[in-house]
Amino acid sequence: MLAVVAASLGVAAGTATAAPISFSTCAGRAPVQCGTLEVPLDHAAPGRGTLPLHVERLATRGSRRGVLVLLAGGPGQAGTPITPDDPVAAAIPGWDLVMLDQRGTGKGALTCPALDGRDSDGSVDAIGRCAVQLGPDRAMYATRDSVLDLESLRDGLGVPAFALGGISYGTYVTQYYAQRFPSRVTHLVMDSVVDPATFNGLEVPFHQRVAPALRDLCARGRCRGITPDPVADISALVQITATRSIRGMRATETGRTVRTSLGGPGNQGDLPALLAVGDLSPTARAMWPGAARAARTGDPAPLLRLSTLADAGTAAPPSELSSALFYATTCADMALPWTSATPLEARPALLAASAAQAGPAAFAPFTAANAVPGGSAESCTKWPDAAIDPLAPGPLPAVPTLLMDGGQDLRTPVESARAVAARAPLGQVLVAPGAGHSLLYTYPCARTQLRNVLSGRRVSTAACNREAPVPTPIPVPPATLGATAPSGAPGTAGRVAAAARRAIQDGVLAMDAATESGLDALPGIRGGLARPRGVFGEAIAFSRFSAVRGVSITGTLRFNGSTFQGSVRVSGPGSWDGTLTLARGGERAYTGTIGGVAVRIPLG
Repeated sequence: MLAVVAASLGVAAGTATAAPISFSTCAGRAPVQCGTLEVPLDHAAPGRGTLPLHVERLATRGSRRGVLVLLAGGPGQAGTPITPDDPVAAAIPGWDLVMLDQRGTGKGALTCPALDGRDSDGSVDAIGRCAVQLGPDRAMYATRDSVLDLESLRDGLGVPAFALGGISYGTYVTQYYAQRFPSRVTHLVMDSVVDPATFNGLEVPFHQRVAPALRDLCARGRCRGITPDPVADISALVQITATRSIRGMRATETGRTVRTSLGGPGNQGDLPALLAVGDLSPTARAMWPGAARAARTGDPAPLLRLSTLADAGTAAPPSELSSALFYATTCADMALPWTSATPLEARPALLAASAAQAGPAAFAPFTAANAVPGGSAESCTKWPDAAIDPLAPGPLPAVPTLLMDGGQDLRTPVESARAVAARAPLGQVLVAPGAGHSLLYTYPCARTQLRNVLSGRRVSTAACNREAPVPTPIPVPPATLGATAPSGAPGTAGRVAAAARRAIQDGVLAMDAATESGLDALPGIRGGLARPRGVFGEAIAFSRFSAVRGVSITGTLRFNGSTFQGSVRVSGPGSWDGTLTLARGGERAYTGTIGGVAVRIPLG
């Protein structure tokens, strides 16, 4: 069957043509140009109808040296809109930047009531219902179809070849196209690289990168006073949650605290999911060692706060991220241990056998019980289609090739980039040590190397070492007032003052985790909120923000270029209330009174 599919792909690839794309200025976004590419729903049977794909172009000023087509991730993520001041376009003078919404994304997103409805739980059953709702045409959304769309795009742009780049899943499409049409690419650029050799739904590269990434995070004494071994902490939590859930109070995105649980039988995928938040938020990754250590030693609140950050990044409309397209594509492209002919009820056993065959080392410090539930392979157990035409890893063309990855990226780790680079004769790997997932739109150093590879200049694979250093882990305050060492005054007054200061520190150090996760406020470990204020976040407004149980702060601190200034009201137990003023009159200290007792805590 696959040979027939491949043969029909070859026929379609050899004869595919497209009408020239007619571009016009995008409404309200000059000089960005918008156009539509009409592609067949089924490239092997063009008479079945067409799909309109939205395309945008930011043309270079002056003479054009080439065209860079940049693909978004997902699968399911829209590639447009391009902003007039797109930083990638600005970094590559002489090159047009072209992006498109691949089939099933953006304005033409696949939608499923089973997955997109307000009450959808994203379960395997809901995924199976989505497949039924889409019907047989769901098989027209595999990567092979997007690859043929790209060949139509090249034809519609009127160029003999283009530079091709992708981010995350877009790197898989990039490799697929380059292997099918090696003469049609002039350069390859891959950001957060997927290795098709490991694309089997078990996420083994993710799990095998956990220990090295956490040890890098804690190297050079960065975790001193936080944890002696972050990997051992995960192993301990894995053992705990194998038999029971971790229960405690979680701070919600509204600042309330609610009773909740994490892990336990049937929910052991919770821990890897929380760790994965750090791929998209370096600050959340910096919070992980302290939070995991605290949970291991009986205080789950810091780890449960990370679940609030994780939940914040899950909701997106289909036009931005199509869940239906995600499953239509991944279930057709992954090398799963079944075929489309395998009965649905037989698939879980085949998946369990595949995980067992991989062995414990494939998932350490987690286990298969953590990796399989909620993983990509399990999500496809009730999706009818499988293995339509997955990409077989093969040699890439001998063109300038830049691969980039973050040292703290678990979902597409640096090992994947190096494995793909070994198949690229001119491949060079840029590693940003402290970065997570996706570099091009975050780090200027990555864009500079993109410009270098397109212009034929020398690429510096160490260019991001200083710009993306490994983040400093964030300490976790004590859970209780009794465990808090006094500071600024003896006894209870000093403990309350120290707890208030720890709340300020937590708000300052962890604030970026909220914005990186799409929240407009950071929940306190024990409740309350801290909100950034000002155009550049130059102030923080605290509202009943608590890091130590029984003590909260309210007030606003403003950053003056070297430190924060301002006052917060402190609410402590009983009559131990008061005020802390930071850097008043140029004094580098917290000063104030707690319960009528004067306190002074020097900065530093």
